[in-house]
Amino acid sequence: MNPNWSERLQTWISEHREEALELTRSLVSLRSINRVPHGEEWQVQQYVADYLRKLGCGTDMFLPTDVRELTAHPAYLEGRNYQDRPNVVGRRKGSGGGKSLLFSGHVDTVPLNKEETWTVDPLSGVIKEGKQYGLGIFDMKAGIAASLFALRGLVELGIPLKGDVVIETVVDEEYGGANGTLASRLRGHHADAAIIPEPSNLVICPATQGGIMLRIRFAGTGGRNFSGEIVTNPVFAAARFIEIFRQYDRAHSMKASLNPWYKDGPGLTSYLQGMKAGDVSLPLSDRTPNQCSIDVWIQCYPGTSEKELYQDFTGFCLEQAAEDELLKQFPPQFERLIRFLPGTSLAPGHPLIETAVQVVQAAAPQQLAVKGAPFACDAFMFEQYSEIPVIVWGPSGGNAHAADEFIHVDDYLQLIHWYSLMMMEWCGVE
Repeated sequence: MNPNWSERLQTWISEHREEALELTRSLVSLRSINRVPHGEEWQVQQYVADYLRKLGCGTDMFLPTDVRELTAHPAYLEGRNYQDRPNVVGRRKGSGGGKSLLFSGHVDTVPLNKEETWTVDPLSGVIKEGKQYGLGIFDMKAGIAASLFALRGLVELGIPLKGDVVIETVVDEEYGGANGTLASRLRGHHADAAIIPEPSNLVICPATQGGIMLRIRFAGTGGRNFSGEIVTNPVFAAARFIEIFRQYDRAHSMKASLNPWYKDGPGLTSYLQGMKAGDVSLPLSDRTPNQCSIDVWIQCYPGTSEKELYQDFTGFCLEQAAEDELLKQFPPQFERLIRFLPGTSLAPGHPLIETAVQVVQAAAPQQLAVKGAPFACDAFMFEQYSEIPVIVWGPSGGNAHAADEFIHVDDYLQLIHWYSLMMMEWCGVE
């Protein structure tokens, strides 16, 4: 690759800095909350489709359920409504003779938490002290914006690629959805390699962890004992179980992996994500609840099956519960909430990894990092249901799924440069 192109791209990105930040601001301003089973992705997908058309991309905008084979596919997750929730796929054709590269990102975000207070407007994309804030900006609208702006740079500078660049934005990834990603594969949108710009903090991630979400229920006898009724409060049992979960979390985080991308960490994460007791819709709690539940999310390394992870967790918890007198009276009941997300892993030495490493080494060698991602995502839809090799590689920032979610502005601009160089290296230049 001509080194002058890298310099020209860097200069162009610097000159168009405000437009790059306006793109993330625009994506954030268009609310796209996933309210299972429904979603609000329509407006942002219209915006993305228009942006891709202006870049000269042939564009396909379709509902996941427009794909005839989707609902009969074994990986389809039932119970979702895709009315006004289109996927968007744009393909910028190359001149021929090169490899194609696909960027795949989800536009849906988690809902705003009423109990968390933002210090800025979550839909504003405001910039303060080198950070840009917004709901879904880190997970993962900035990654999508970086891929779009990288392609724009190549187009405006007239750098002719041999291979195609494909950018797709899918709906319903949060809460284990992934039907949008599956629909794009079944519709025939393929490439020689894929990058998922999830928030990896600039780390090149050839592997992702998997995960399972469970609800643990405890039943009691609610009300008040005005007439001598026996009232048994399941919250006390749940409190005991939380300590067991804390012990499991500590043990689980120390488990080692044989996968080469996790030999130096990160370890495994477990989250206690929610707890409910009684009827939470009541304005005041005026009785002992007759039920209590705890929601947990537990991650695993690539190669771990759903059965193995489920048995590992429930086996640990039931063994501890069997020694607790209260939990003997209120035995925990385990319920799966969403699909199992398998971990993924690309073999060391794969050309996709090597090309990404080459790009970073040439542009910013001090920032090079390659290891497994500390989270699960929809990468498994590529690994298990297509022949497209995939890595995760995205922006830096913080507060994913929380108030004051943000990205680091300078790193976002750096990522745009890397993505444009990746398009050139992988697809080839005339």
